[in-house]
Amino acid sequence: MDKGAILPLNGQSSSGSAAIVLVTDQNYALPTFSAALSADQHTKGADIAIRMFVVGTEDTWARQFDEAVAGTKIKVIAVRLPQLAELAPYHRDHYLPPIALARFWIDSFLDAGVDRFLYIDGDTMVDGELDSLLASTPPAEGLMAAPDFLNIFMDEVSRGKKRDLAHLEGIGCRAETYFNSGVIYASREAWNDIVPAAMKFMIEHPEHCPASDQSALNHAARGRVTMLSLRYNYQSEHMMVLDPRRRGIGPTIWHFTGGPKPWNMPGWPWDESFNRYYCAAEKRLHGSTIVTPVPPEAQTRAGIAHRRRSRSRMAWVYPWRKITRRRKILHLLADDR
Repeated sequence: MDKGAILPLNGQSSSGSAAIVLVTDQNYALPTFSAALSADQHTKGADIAIRMFVVGTEDTWARQFDEAVAGTKIKVIAVRLPQLAELAPYHRDHYLPPIALARFWIDSFLDAGVDRFLYIDGDTMVDGELDSLLASTPPAEGLMAAPDFLNIFMDEVSRGKKRDLAHLEGIGCRAETYFNSGVIYASREAWNDIVPAAMKFMIEHPEHCPASDQSALNHAARGRVTMLSLRYNYQSEHMMVLDPRRRGIGPTIWHFTGGPKPWNMPGWPWDESFNRYYCAAEKRLHGSTIVTPVPPEAQTRAGIAHRRRSRSRMAWVYPWRKITRRRKILHLLADDR
């Protein structure tokens, strides 16, 4: 059953072991490592493992991280994933490389003793404790995830609404239960049940998957999603409307969706302060061959233009939207969700 509220974290605790999982390739290894460092700083449980899997590389390359991960719970592991090439032709998200699909194979990467995992994207920053979430039991047959930003403007009149509604209809989901796949908490058993259906849908209906894995996962998990508070996945579109810290609310996970990322070009809505773990990652990896490539100039220009346009419209064209969107965001941030 879809649930619009967060599963209470003071409920049943899990007795198995948990892991925080990140999946990347060599190109995105540096920001992903910074996300792993932020997760390490906000998990105290000695039994919580942090696994950063780097697809398409060798053990010799991954050993560059050995000194950098000293004193942390992080382990960087090189993995081969030839199956990714078979699924890549069905990838439709022009803003993400096919490596995003590698999360489908999390189960094959993880240690045998792990029974549940928290997956986080490489463009995130953990800024609050994760132990309470990781101590809770995820749904037996589903997953937990936070709302996508689409949720906050679906009842508005706009040129993009017809497209968004077509997307939701194509995958059989409702806006209020459509989740962002950048942060997912699930048991391995549930994940292994959902993923095959997601992959099958993506292969058979790529036209319904403009967000690729996110579209497919929403289709496969429909009816089995417990919505997390937005605090666990606070995205760029949300930050463009409201910095929750001004209301005394500190998100647990910030998600730098879209572009530019703060480490490429800090500025509204993500200032230089959001680069502190990225700077720590650079320092720990000083002298290695690991770098982050500069994003395409056209992509950066498009991202900046979108943010400026949105800011201007909310200030001068549709000022009431900032009010209504803030109200929705505050509701999704509420502690009882």
